Amino acid sequence: MKKQNIGLSTEKSNGRVYTPEFIVENVLDLASYHGQTILKKHVIDNSCGNGAFLVAIVQRYCKEFLKYSNDINVLKNELATYIHGIEIDKKIRNECIENLNHTVKTFGLCNIEWDVLCADTLTVDKFNGKMDFVLGNPPYIRVHNLGEAFDNIKKFSFAQNGMTDLYIVFYEIGLKMLNNNGTLGYITPSSYFNSLAGKHMRSYLIKNNLLDRIVDLKHFQAFSATTYTTITILKSNRNQTTTDYYQFEERNNFPYYVDTLSAEDFYINFNFYFADKQKLAELKNILMFKSTIEYFSVKNGFATLADDFFIGNFSFDEFTIPVVKASTGKQYRCFFPYINGKLVDYDTLTSNKEIKDYLEMNKSMLRNRSLDNGNGWYGFGRSQGINDVYKCKYAINALLKYSKDLKLMKCDKGVGVYSGLYILTDIPEYELNEMLSNADFISYIALLGKYKSGGYYTFSSKDLKNYLEYKYSQRNGFKNEQRTIFSYT
Repeated sequence: MKKQNIGLSTEKSNGRVYTPEFIVENVLDLASYHGQTILKKHVIDNSCGNGAFLVAIVQRYCKEFLKYSNDINVLKNELATYIHGIEIDKKIRNECIENLNHTVKTFGLCNIEWDVLCADTLTVDKFNGKMDFVLGNPPYIRVHNLGEAFDNIKKFSFAQNGMTDLYIVFYEIGLKMLNNNGTLGYITPSSYFNSLAGKHMRSYLIKNNLLDRIVDLKHFQAFSATTYTTITILKSNRNQTTTDYYQFEERNNFPYYVDTLSAEDFYINFNFYFADKQKLAELKNILMFKSTIEYFSVKNGFATLADDFFIGNFSFDEFTIPVVKASTGKQYRCFFPYINGKLVDYDTLTSNKEIKDYLEMNKSMLRNRSLDNGNGWYGFGRSQGINDVYKCKYAINALLKYSKDLKLMKCDKGVGVYSGLYILTDIPEYELNEMLSNADFISYIALLGKYKSGGYYTFSSKDLKNYLEYKYSQRNGFKNEQRTIFSYT
């Protein structure tokens, strides 16, 4: 059979992405779309593009049918009856038909009346409750790129939280298409595991016991665009209440089984986290831990929204402080127009002619920033980090791959921090280093699933605080102590 170029490159406007053949085959296998049981079963790709999934589906259907019958007319009728698709773009829909026709030629078939609609899936309900399988790669489009479709999307219950993505709505559409014993198999971003936009969807999947299998591709890039993805298999009316968890073997392009999990294992604080049971139990201990004494405060560094202006070398020393770039551990100077956390009056500040000239020369740029309410045009874009300048702290980078990547730097009073996080604590520096410079911390942030390119992970100030409070309490056996807040001076 001639190899076909099925799929298109990523496009923001329509969310269409090329689906590699090995991903298609894995989704179909995991959804159990194989063997004699697929015959006379309705299957749809509701965002079929030019046919990556439908071509594979048709190939499987034909091969399976021909094991038991040579009646070509019956096969033609079944392909037209049981295989369905929807594509919004007429040109791409026609390409899909061409690819399907090319595929069936190898089986001696032609002139099939394919049930592939040219339509907006958001408005199609004729398949609801009728499909045995819903399989595919839904479009990925962020809400700010949805254009005229925005109002239609907000009608769906899965689209009620946060900055939704169209693929989340396609989960709801796909579930509506399933019959009482149907199976849904999608390759989508894994962001629904922990995003605000995915909150209602996660709750719905748990409440209705739908999550059958998960394959977390983690850092593996299945597509040309940088997208962190998962294969999700949902089933109606499941007998079991557990979920099989798989990871992806990059060398063989194949998922491998890791563990069978209950919802109590992976549904933690209303988010999804996936690993083996032992690792998830430790993660749950950390995320659910409530410290009775707060030993740490973790915050974001300066957000000037104009680092090139505020950080560098200056011809004046007045109203400048040393500042540490937490992501690199390097130290610079920072123009800091604040006293006791308050923005200095402009006239007072510009009594220094060099400062006045510097501000006036950059006035237009500074005014064009998206400033928090109450921030003057010559101040930082956000107020974070300003009030803690004259406290001792530890700058820390929030992008790690290995323990050796950790950059923990003590900052004395009067030193600012930007491009990362900082920790306020009375705990000795050596003990803080011991808790962070080890494999346990890397394992923890990996389990959080906040992937970055190059195999790196990121984490938030809350993530770091949870870890530190738990680990410190475990090390010292503290519990049931009255809550206090250290001064960190």
